[in-house]
Amino acid sequence: MLSLNAQGHGTAGLPQPSPALAGQLEAFRPGGFAPPAALVDEARALLPAYTRALSPLPVLELTSRVEEFAEMLNAGVVNPLPGVALQLRCVALVTACATVPALAWSEATVRRALVAFTFFPSAAQLVALLEAQCGEARATQGRLRLMVAEADRRMARALAQELRWAQ
Repeated sequence: MLSLNAQGHGTAGLPQPSPALAGQLEAFRPGGFAPPAALVDEARALLPAYTRALSPLPVLELTSRVEEFAEMLNAGVVNPLPGVALQLRCVALVTACATVPALAWSEATVRRALVAFTFFPSAAQLVALLEAQCGEARATQGRLRLMVAEADRRMARALAQELRWAQ
């Protein structure tokens, strides 16, 4: 059985924003009205999980995931690679996938790859498929970071104003 999702990486393991926060993130514009403090707190709490999920895997874990992924993919294509060729492809894939987020390495991605590729893919094709799995999470992370940074700027401006008034 595949253990690609064993560390909680994957879309299913990523906490989702509440409906209120999701709506606020969709409509959020820096410099606009400040979102409610509860939503900023929720955004601040979700941000570390998104940052972890979108960080690359350590090399040893990546190597293990690539080998497992490649073996499964090799079994499902028309032109399976023989042992040595598969090992060489795995080495190239580890190098090519060094910056791919941990989130991309899931069983759902293996299923997508098995459906998408008739022949064993190049490293570029595989990286493109893996990166595509992270688009929504990257967008959510960007919006979360923007909301938190804007809230921090507002707080810093309010504190600076209080200091000026106190002087």
